[in-house]
Amino acid sequence: MNSILEKYETLSAVQRQQVLEIELLDEQKTLVGDAYGAVHALTARPASDIQGYALLIDDVARGFFLLKRRSLLPRWANGQTVSLHGLMIDRRYQGLGLGKTCLERLPDLVRELWPDTRQLMLAVDLGNTTAHALYRSLGWQDDGDADRVLSGFERRMVFKLF
Repeated sequence: MNSILEKYETLSAVQRQQVLEIELLDEQKTLVGDAYGAVHALTARPASDIQGYALLIDDVARGFFLLKRRSLLPRWANGQTVSLHGLMIDRRYQGLGLGKTCLERLPDLVRELWPDTRQLMLAVDLGNTTAHALYRSLGWQDDGDADRVLSGFERRMVFKLF
């Protein structure tokens, strides 16, 4: 199984359509939205502060996420930070370690894309214990409350690059 993270803007038309066809479980859609919303977010300005990446498995898009910085950071992120948004893996390919693959490659990808970045941040639902365990296993640290949601607050997770 050959995997690569590829910028959305460099995907072929077929691969862009595959991104839009990523299927999520209903409870995941509630937490991260869907691929249509994520792709639409790429129209935010300035474009230099947002990037979308697809996880290609044997040249087929099976995952997608957004990276934001500077003017597009959420209110719970600060400093020389890049925030991770909407990490989604097609439900038919979950449980194969593809989310972990994205997260393991993320620090080097961000260092190359935006070298002045000091840390990565994300927000995760308090009840998403599987995601919490994955993030912690990869060196992310819980850093307090992020956004308020129906169940309380999301937790802010930080990964230091330097």
